[in-house]
Amino acid sequence: MNLFSIIYRFNKLYVLRLQEICSANGITAVQWLVLQHVYKNEGCTSMDIVKEWSVEKPTVSSLVRKLNEQGLLEFTSGEDKRQKYLSLSDEGHTLCQKVSDKVMQLQSFVTEPFPDEMIKEWTEQVMVLEERLKKYEG
Repeated sequence: MNLFSIIYRFNKLYVLRLQEICSANGITAVQWLVLQHVYKNEGCTSMDIVKEWSVEKPTVSSLVRKLNEQGLLEFTSGEDKRQKYLSLSDEGHTLCQKVSDKVMQLQSFVTEPFPDEMIKEWTEQVMVLEERLKKYEG
């Protein structure tokens, strides 16, 4: 089996486990990724998420609007009233931390057989593969 088949299978299984954790907490995996991004980058914008995750703007706008309606995200306007800065509500912080703890348990379980240095090296190598894939124009 080649590397890309294994990555695909691993990703499918990981996303399935992630969806189980998130749905048990009333959100989708993609919503959690947005919450986590805002948690780590307080005051970011929807466009920051679009750029970071290479996702379409309407998709991010829809996710952000839904999370705001759920009371998990809040908006702050800048000098330019069209610019909305994102932050987590108190409820959003609590939920993000709860889901993050479960996700960390999953990730720790999966990576437990391997030394931290090996995980760091793999991460760096996969990031190189990701960058090369972004540049592919074939």
